[in-house]
Amino acid sequence: MSAAAPAVADGAVTGAAVRRVLVWTLLLNILVCTGKIVVGTLSGSLSMVADGYHSMTDGLNNIVGLVVASFAYKPPDAGHPYGHRKFETAATLFIGLALLAVAYHVVEQALTQVKSDRRVEVGALNWIVMGVTLLANVFVAWYERREGRRLSSPYLIADAAHTRSDIYVTMGVVLSFAGARAGLPWMDGLVAAGIAAFIAFLAVQILIGSFNTLTDRAVLPSESLRAVVLTVPGVRVCRDIRTRGGEGAVYVDLIVHVDGDMRLRAAHDVADRIEAALQEAHPEIVDVVVHLEPA
Repeated sequence: MSAAAPAVADGAVTGAAVRRVLVWTLLLNILVCTGKIVVGTLSGSLSMVADGYHSMTDGLNNIVGLVVASFAYKPPDAGHPYGHRKFETAATLFIGLALLAVAYHVVEQALTQVKSDRRVEVGALNWIVMGVTLLANVFVAWYERREGRRLSSPYLIADAAHTRSDIYVTMGVVLSFAGARAGLPWMDGLVAAGIAAFIAFLAVQILIGSFNTLTDRAVLPSESLRAVVLTVPGVRVCRDIRTRGGEGAVYVDLIVHVDGDMRLRAAHDVADRIEAALQEAHPEIVDVVVHLEPA
């Protein structure tokens, strides 16, 4: 029972930290999308307005993340004895699907523009706003990715990937501005196709990662874990190692053979040492179940 309290406290601290990151990025995303939509509307740049609505999806993802983070780091309970971390994983599916929708929207907009052969009138304010929002997106993507790794939060890491897609979309809009100034209207379609392909690639990566977690795909290689377990005094055989969960919360169960004449207290101590050794070698492991059998 004494070991449970720090875990609960750590979860509460981590959840609060994730929510703090999401609040800051939400505020920045609101500024970014508002600037694009307002200036795009005033200048008549449909691509800039579309990019602004695309940036709005980041803000929506932040809101979803704030809701999810309120549940994902709660301690285990009777309904969820393994904890609530998969709430966060399920939310990353939303981001992956949102990215696919964005990729489709980019392609659709590109085809519409090619058919209409519309020329964009670009002013100085367009360049300034796109430059500022580009810097803001670079910062948000870096900040979320750094904090996501530090906090072992798959949602923050996935949301950072979504924000990186904003960077490439914004760069594509800037290139389309340059193309319009150079009399190359076809550049819009070419750039849009490349952006859509990149966004779709990110979406597939996120969806595969979430699917692997939700379907309990093995997280850590069994051989590396077995090597750690066999260094523990008293362990004779280690077999049937299974892992599941996500990068920041891995669950392990395994079978260990010990001396059949070993006392119960001594066997229990071996199990405790196995758990400690595995968590020292892999801090992402949050729970270890050791099944003891006589050698």
